[in-house]
Amino acid sequence: MENQRFIEIDGQQIPVTEEIYRAYKRPAWAEHKQKERAKRCRDENGYRCTKDCKSCPKLRDGGDLSLDKFSDDGFDVADQVDVAELVADKLVLELLAAALYDLEPDERSLINALFYRERTERDYAAEIGVSHQAIGKRKQKVIEKLRGIMGVE
Repeated sequence: MENQRFIEIDGQQIPVTEEIYRAYKRPAWAEHKQKERAKRCRDENGYRCTKDCKSCPKLRDGGDLSLDKFSDDGFDVADQVDVAELVADKLVLELLAAALYDLEPDERSLINALFYRERTERDYAAEIGVSHQAIGKRKQKVIEKLRGIMGVE
């Protein structure tokens, strides 16, 4: 007798046949296998490497990286990281994220279009049917509003 297979749907375990189980799981298995293959580097002929990635000089995904290796490869690496600066940047980003929630939907849409989707003022203006000068003025007002919410002058 075959092992009983189950798939989870909406938190419930549903018994299924082996064929249905395999069909259901196949995309997830394929994605997992593709990710594992992507971790393997290729040799000079384009063939996948079969060696241990941790001992590979190429250090593809999953390998340990070192600052010394970057320096040896000709990359400039800063000697020290200013932790206080990193923490301050993170705090400012958290303040900004909270402040964005206080904006009106049209203001949030403007910020999203111009700063996150990197659209031009002219492009966004054409989409919503106003002049690009109006968008420029709105952008400045929203930025000032964000500064006020965040307590930044």
